[in-house]
Amino acid sequence: MFKRHTSRVSHRRQVIELQAHVMSPRIAWFGLMRYLRKFAKLAFILALIGGAVWGVRLGIRRGLVENKEFRLQAIELTPNPAIDERDLVRIAGIDINGSLFDCGVAEIESRLRNRPELSSAKVRREFPGTLIVEVTARVPHAWIASPAHGIAARDPKQGLLVDRAGVAFTCPRGLYLTASALPVLHLGPGGEAPAAGTKVVHPEFDRLMSLYQVACRELPGAPDWIDSLRQNRKWSLAIVSRDGTEASFGLGDHPRQMANLRAALDHARAKDQQIATIELIPERNLPVLLRGDDVPRAILIDEPEAVPAPPDRRERDLQKLLNR
Repeated sequence: MFKRHTSRVSHRRQVIELQAHVMSPRIAWFGLMRYLRKFAKLAFILALIGGAVWGVRLGIRRGLVENKEFRLQAIELTPNPAIDERDLVRIAGIDINGSLFDCGVAEIESRLRNRPELSSAKVRREFPGTLIVEVTARVPHAWIASPAHGIAARDPKQGLLVDRAGVAFTCPRGLYLTASALPVLHLGPGGEAPAAGTKVVHPEFDRLMSLYQVACRELPGAPDWIDSLRQNRKWSLAIVSRDGTEASFGLGDHPRQMANLRAALDHARAKDQQIATIELIPERNLPVLLRGDDVPRAILIDEPEAVPAPPDRRERDLQKLLNR
C-alpha cells in the first residue's frame, strides 16, 4: 500500500543546553574582594561589640570595684562558739583589703556550709562596705569514742562530738570548755567509721543515743551526772555516773527502767548511801550493790496499782435479772 502524503510535516526539535564555566584571573580577583569585604564588615561589627563589652566592664570596675566607697570596711558575724572573724576570713578566703564586690556570696556560703561544726550559713552584702555573715553552730549533745577507729574520748583535736540528730563534728576551740562536761558514748568495733560532717552509722550508737535521750527526759541534770554510756553485754547497756555508780539497762523498756533508777537513787540519798552497781532489767527485785558492801542486796520496787478485772459475763447477766 502507498503511504498517504499530507501537506503537514512534523520535525522533532532537539534542544541542546550548553553550560560553560568561564574562569579568569580577573573574575577570581573580584570574587576574592567580595569575600574580603564581607569578612571586614563582620570583623568590624565584632570589634565594636567587644569594645563595648570591655568598656562596660572597665566602667563597672572603676565605678564599683575600685571605688573607695565600696571597699570592704566591716564584717558582721553572728556570735557563735564555732568560728570567729579570723576563722571566717581564712575559711572563706576573703580579701580584707579588697572590695565588697570581690566577696562572692554564693562561694562563701558554700564553704561555710561544708564546715561540719556549722549547721547553716547565710551571707549577704550591705552597701556600701559591710559583709553580713549569719551562721548557726551545731549544739553538742555528747562525745563519741571508738578505739577501733582511732577516736579518743574528749580529745580536743581528734575527738568527735554529735548533736541530737547524730551528726558528728570536731570540737571548736571556743566550745571545748562547755563540751568537756558532756557524756561519752563508747562504741565497739563494727559499723562505719565515724567521720566529721556525717551521721554516725553504728548499731551501738543508736541504742546508746536512745538510752541517753530517755535519761535526759527522766533524770534531772542527767548530762552533768552521766559520765559515759556503753554496751557492756550483748543484752544490756550500762551508764556510768561521775560519782562511780554503774547502772545496767536492757536493750528496751528504758522509760520504766529509768524511773526505777531514779527511785533507787532517791532512796539511797535519803539513807545517806551511795549505789555502786544496780541491775534495772528485773521489774521488781533490783540487785543493788552499795558502796562498801560485799554482797548485793535487793531493792523492792512497788508494783503498779492493779486494774480491777471486768466482771464475768454470767455474773453480769445474773445481776441484770435480779435488778429487774
